[in-house]
Amino acid sequence: MEGGYVNEEDSDAIMGVESPGGQLKTKNGQKYVFNGPPSGVYVSKPCLVVTAFIMVVILIFSILITYFVTSHGLGKPEANPSYITAQAQSKEHPEGNSTSVATAQFHVPDWLKDNFHTSTSSPNRIKDEENVVVPPVVKEEEKTIVPPVGDIPVVKSEGVNDDGDDITKPTDRLLQLHEGWRPIHYSIVIEPNVETSTNNGSLVIEIERDAKITSWEPIVLDVYNVSISNVRVIRSLEGNETDEVELDFDSDYGENNDSFVVKLNPSLASETQLKIALSLDFVSQVTDTLQGVYKTSYINPDTKKTEWMISTQFSPIDARRAFPCFDRPDMKANFTISIVRNSNMSMALSNMPKYHSDTHRLGYIRDEFMTTPKMPTYLVAFIVSNMVDSQYANSDGQLFPRVEIWTRPNFVDMTNYAYKMVRKFLPYYEEYFGIKNKLPKIDLVSVPDFGFGAMENWGLITFRDSALLVPEDQELASSSEHMQYVAQIIAHELAHFWFGNCVTPKSWDDLWLKEGFACYMSYKALNQAHPEFQIMDTFTVLEFKESMQHDADNTSHAISFDVRSTSDVRRIFDPISYSKGTILLRMLNSIVGDEAFRSATQDLLKTFAYANIDRNDLWVFLTRHGHEMGTLPKELNVKNIMDSWITQPGYPVVNVERRGANLVLRQERYLLPARNPLDKQRWFIPITFETDDLHKGDNIPTHWLTKDQEELVIPDVFTKETNNNNTVLYLNLNRQGYYRVNYDSVSWLALKKNFTLLPRITRAQLLDDALHLSQAEYLPYDIPLTFLLELYTSVDDELLWSAAKPGLNYLIYNLKREPAYETFRAFMKFIVRPAFDHYGLNEPDNESHLQLKHRALVANFACKFNYDRCTQVAQMRFREWMRDAKKNPIKPNLKSVIYCTALSEGSYPEWYFAYKQYKRTTSASEKEEILTSLGCTSKPWLLSKYLNMTINSTSGILKQDGALAFRAVATNAIGYEIAFDFLQTNIKEIADYYGDGFSTLTEMIKSLTIYMNKDYHKQQLQLLAANCHKLGLKAVESAINLAMEQVNDNIYWRTHSYDKLKSFLESIVSEFQINIF
Repeated sequence: MEGGYVNEEDSDAIMGVESPGGQLKTKNGQKYVFNGPPSGVYVSKPCLVVTAFIMVVILIFSILITYFVTSHGLGKPEANPSYITAQAQSKEHPEGNSTSVATAQFHVPDWLKDNFHTSTSSPNRIKDEENVVVPPVVKEEEKTIVPPVGDIPVVKSEGVNDDGDDITKPTDRLLQLHEGWRPIHYSIVIEPNVETSTNNGSLVIEIERDAKITSWEPIVLDVYNVSISNVRVIRSLEGNETDEVELDFDSDYGENNDSFVVKLNPSLASETQLKIALSLDFVSQVTDTLQGVYKTSYINPDTKKTEWMISTQFSPIDARRAFPCFDRPDMKANFTISIVRNSNMSMALSNMPKYHSDTHRLGYIRDEFMTTPKMPTYLVAFIVSNMVDSQYANSDGQLFPRVEIWTRPNFVDMTNYAYKMVRKFLPYYEEYFGIKNKLPKIDLVSVPDFGFGAMENWGLITFRDSALLVPEDQELASSSEHMQYVAQIIAHELAHFWFGNCVTPKSWDDLWLKEGFACYMSYKALNQAHPEFQIMDTFTVLEFKESMQHDADNTSHAISFDVRSTSDVRRIFDPISYSKGTILLRMLNSIVGDEAFRSATQDLLKTFAYANIDRNDLWVFLTRHGHEMGTLPKELNVKNIMDSWITQPGYPVVNVERRGANLVLRQERYLLPARNPLDKQRWFIPITFETDDLHKGDNIPTHWLTKDQEELVIPDVFTKETNNNNTVLYLNLNRQGYYRVNYDSVSWLALKKNFTLLPRITRAQLLDDALHLSQAEYLPYDIPLTFLLELYTSVDDELLWSAAKPGLNYLIYNLKREPAYETFRAFMKFIVRPAFDHYGLNEPDNESHLQLKHRALVANFACKFNYDRCTQVAQMRFREWMRDAKKNPIKPNLKSVIYCTALSEGSYPEWYFAYKQYKRTTSASEKEEILTSLGCTSKPWLLSKYLNMTINSTSGILKQDGALAFRAVATNAIGYEIAFDFLQTNIKEIADYYGDGFSTLTEMIKSLTIYMNKDYHKQQLQLLAANCHKLGLKAVESAINLAMEQVNDNIYWRTHSYDKLKSFLESIVSEFQINIF
């Protein structure tokens, strides 16, 4: 082309390729002819050549500038006492991904040359003097100062794209467990950058051969979206050695780029005690999915500007997103961490105290932290931000350890409650475990956006705001339930310092060990600190509900199972691991007794301090102490008992029969949607029981129903004089065992007649069991309905009302869109009316913690079943608030029910007012209350708007709360179809927005199924699963397939139980002459 016109509108680029004769041809081949004078600017051929040359020069210059800036952005590698961390890089492989054993060469950066004065050749380097740049050697006196180690005594065991965005979609990868090498110590220098969304860093890992592995294996580090360069391998110095020895190696990324493999020369295979130092530079991502090293922001209330901060979440398997490492629980090591931060960030925290800060380069500060105790990678943590401390360490400087709470400046006055809880729980744990906490400091940080409730990072516990902050201002005051939640979650995280941090499960298969212990100990600690909460009674309702609900059908999993993939790891963070693990530990406590359980726990912790255990280690200690105390029969051992509970899913029903004077017990698996006689799973069940004449006095089992027994016959429980229809018999005292009890008709009738005389926990247990046994067709519905009538007179029995909630919710969800709901609602209004008339929507200042919780629950039921005295007052109170937004007249414990009722009964003014208050309030617990209530509206367009706000980063709804907001809509009878449409339409965008770290999509899908009880619902889910399969969202597809089982259960219930329940309800309404309106 000799020359021509360049059109100012670039018509060639818009319409297609150039065509002679005044024609333009579009991309679909259609020709257009135009006539008219040429337009644009004439460009000659020399001009085009000069322009092209200038563009090439600019491009080359840009590349050089980019390279210069990037290479100088890396922090200096850390020097170790026994070796240096000079940079190494192969000339043939400038990215450091593959270094030939025969030709490995090293380049020493100028900044490193300046620090060292001596250079000698390594004796076993390839001797090509013309090509090899010899690395320097550090004289002893020139080595970098090593930070002091924390006061942790060791007890030996006896037994991106260009913008930095993560453009990869959630993946499910097999977990490759590579053996042969173990880390000893990590030296990490890391510089997180908010603007570029990257971490520049250097790393030295001291590694040793694993003596248990005789084969010669490569060193395999876990990575995820991490670029590695300047790899170097150095033999660790021994004795008085001063000259380092370079080792030849090959290195490359592993399959799928999810590992980095270093292969040493096979000639070293005979050195079974070989120790080396692996040095490298890395660049990783600062994510926005709350995983790995991630960034989050908040609005500074003084400047009204956005403040960014850096936080971390490495559990369960996301340390590999930050730096190359052995990312497994059993690969414990010490960590020395240095953080380079921009000077406009005022503070940095890590697991250990900071011992030195200095200028790193102009505008940047380097903070050095003491070395951690031996711990797994998932506990490493750091914070870089402008947060402020609450000054507790200064006021209580004489106390050990130093405890400080960090938050945004306007939240400092909300930290007092949490601080008091820490100071109560720490002494209790030290006394119970018999081991003092040795960490010199504990920092608690409220992170603006945080995926879990909290994370037990050793010495640096991170929380979402609502799990740590409790406002003391009267208008923002938290409910009793929220205060209990904060106290318990703090107790849970502190308990991890002993179980999980000091002693760690060997693999993710036994996650339940650390989570179960932390949860169980949190109940014990809270019970000791606040006995008036009666938290151990609440345990028998709350934890059983959480576990049994998830453990009742074929989608459940064994509490310990073979974890094979990344999605398996994330899946086990569920109520099976937490609640079932907690229940089983409590059951073990009752089997061996309090004293034996505590002694066994203390011995276990002392024996395996800073090491790893599996469940068999626990079984050994519990068996020994149970035998010594005489609480566990000599012929039994804990392993035989517990394997049946640990290695198979589900739980049993114990069927009770009176046979003359004898008590006969049989077992079968509780299974939804209905009992299955072909299921042969059996358990080793501890049996406790009481009758009118026999009161046991403790919870230690007197009998065992084993896996191999068809039935257990307990003789002479009844005599001829007492064996009548009024004799009371009840099993599973204080609900210590993980099973339901199904009595014969005579026993059910006797229990009903003497209901008010039964122990408090037994009453709650009977109601809960009856409702769920009827759901699975073990019982007709007339039995639980008659027990529900007990609520009519049991106005003050808060545990009984709490026990009714799970079973009633199931009925509400499955009846809400059916004709029978009218009768059911009338029946429940009849039951609830006396209690609500007694309490009303009032909250006296002098009531106890339990009374306040109970008052809120009664109000919730009353408004849910549309008792007008509740709904009308709720609307009135909310409108009173709307008239004066700055003064909220609604009491803390009643906010949830009043907010939801007012938005459900109201329209858009109420909804927009609530949303405005959500954005205005500084209380995290208040924000959660409002988020839930926004999903209560009956206006479809508002529900649709609300859902779309969950994937809009400017809406104010944090990613941590996405599942909460979605669930609020999905549990709304009007909103669940809107929620399904939203999910189906935006599944890819949701998956990209939330990532795969916290199973947000899985939680959304679970909440969708509660109203699904028809065949077309199942077909909808199948289409959604097919779409996810097409998009490559394997983990989401698996979650949908699991949710399908819940829909199948609902369909079965509607087909088999709906009509029977409807008939029973109509009979009761007729018999009691209940007004259905």
